[in-house]
Amino acid sequence: MNSTAALRGVTVVLGDRAILRGFDLEIAPGVTVVRGPNGAGKSTLLRALAGLIPLSRGTRVVPERTLYLGERPGLLHGVSARDNLRFLASFRGVSPDAVGPALASWGLTARDADRPVETLSAGQRRRAALSRIDIERCDLVLLDEPFAEIDDAAATRLMQKIRVLAGERRAVVIATHGRPELDASANRVVHLS
Repeated sequence: MNSTAALRGVTVVLGDRAILRGFDLEIAPGVTVVRGPNGAGKSTLLRALAGLIPLSRGTRVVPERTLYLGERPGLLHGVSARDNLRFLASFRGVSPDAVGPALASWGLTARDADRPVETLSAGQRRRAALSRIDIERCDLVLLDEPFAEIDDAAATRLMQKIRVLAGERRAVVIATHGRPELDASANRVVHLS
């Protein structure tokens, strides 16, 4: 398997509990769905791949251009969605001109994009965060419960975007306990218990 990313022999301990123990995962281009009940370690797995939590053992191999979108949108309060994304895009060397069209494609009006994020609905904040997929164009995209809080139109847009990324030979890892229709288009489904 030509892997884009991998966890090899990984153990993650949070507090006094081993969440992942001796875990191996090779991620190839395309879609990998990670399923399991609440508390099974789905979010921990994605955060370990993103390098957001330390590994007690094992190794992590990921491409330099990796995007992690967690359960929370991860946008700074007191700042507009547009300015949040401009700030984040600057780290990737992306023109700020890409931000407006990306936000619009996810259904945010210019007026909403210029409001402080804490005044937006939960769905609007999630869509603003999801627009990073279009702006940052990473080789590995990690999505933790990305369908939470979004309406049907945004969910359809997200499903289309996932197919486009897979068609571009990028790797997408989606942690979810819903959306069974994802499994049909996935290269791999990983079940955690």
